[in-house]
Amino acid sequence: MPHQPRVHRKIITKFQELDYRNSSLFHPVAARPTFREGLTLWLLVLCGHLLLWAAVLWKDGANWSSLLQHWDAGWYLRIVTQGYDEASAAFLPLFPYTIKGLSQLFQVSRPEYILWLGSGFSLLCFLLSLWLLFSAKSMKRNELIGYGAILMFVLSPSSFIFHSFHTEAFFLLLSVLAFIFLQKDQWITAAVWAGLAAMVRHQGVFLAIGIAFGAALQVPGWQRKMSRFLAIGLISGLIWSLTPLLHLMEGRGAFPALSAHQSHWYIADSMSSYFKTFLLANPIQNYRVGSFIHQAFYFILLFGLGLLIRKGRWAEAMYCFLSLAIMPLQGELIDAFRFGAVLFPLLFVLGEKWQETPRWFAWPSLAAYVALNMVVTWQYAISRWAY
Repeated sequence: MPHQPRVHRKIITKFQELDYRNSSLFHPVAARPTFREGLTLWLLVLCGHLLLWAAVLWKDGANWSSLLQHWDAGWYLRIVTQGYDEASAAFLPLFPYTIKGLSQLFQVSRPEYILWLGSGFSLLCFLLSLWLLFSAKSMKRNELIGYGAILMFVLSPSSFIFHSFHTEAFFLLLSVLAFIFLQKDQWITAAVWAGLAAMVRHQGVFLAIGIAFGAALQVPGWQRKMSRFLAIGLISGLIWSLTPLLHLMEGRGAFPALSAHQSHWYIADSMSSYFKTFLLANPIQNYRVGSFIHQAFYFILLFGLGLLIRKGRWAEAMYCFLSLAIMPLQGELIDAFRFGAVLFPLLFVLGEKWQETPRWFAWPSLAAYVALNMVVTWQYAISRWAY
């Protein structure tokens, strides 16, 4: 057995890397979770959400259809069943048109069944995203998610949107595909996925910029970098331009003005009001507990952005930076939970960092994180702001 000493040296070296005196909850070199383990954890979260919603419905004497169409879900159902109008102009078309196509394919016409169909579609998109993220063939070894990363991701405050009638799971799948193909240097395919994502959420524009930035860094020379950047912008932009065409095909004229729906929103119209957002100093902000929690979560995401930059993951950092930078323009951060739920690169690096913390901090912070997730899920069920 001539190779036995070499094998033994590898085994000994591997175990020497483990420091059993480490006080963290998980050692950094601990084994990565399998897809089955990640799926099991998500199913536990899903069951917890459904049980909580069932308890709310039982107490209030309501039904699942009313719960599933709270807030933006009701707007998407309206678009699926009635088409666009001036009031629904702020919502991009790919998600509702996809659900409309599926409802016609499966001959589903009743609104309550459309809600279940759309929620099932979201759940399927999320599970596909998990599978892609766990696949060693699609992700680099140093970017595979660990236990802390998956916990931070599936327990993010508004993770209920990944199995309800919302756009986030669909957008998540498209963004994961975009980054995977960028990683493989298949930048044209990545640009296509980013363009489709921009038809699901406005955040997709930032995804396309991040993909273009990352693709440009993959080649030498400023001319080649600029060519790639502009080419991806052109591809993604052309795909996004299908948005007004879909409205023209529907016979409702050009894409309705977004400002018609946003006219009642408060917008930070100066640098001072932008930065006042961080201090809860704008007129629409208040000092309730929820406001402080949203602020704290936003700053945690900013800390995650710093970790991404430190790791040199520039494409993901650019996408997340733009996504976070746009939020204070609304004059408040009450959308931090939902807007941050799809920023999986941030949540992953935060989870890896949490994984290295001492047990005395890791367990209480995890308990608080789980409690926040359940509170936000409950708030959605009772139609209180949960984003």
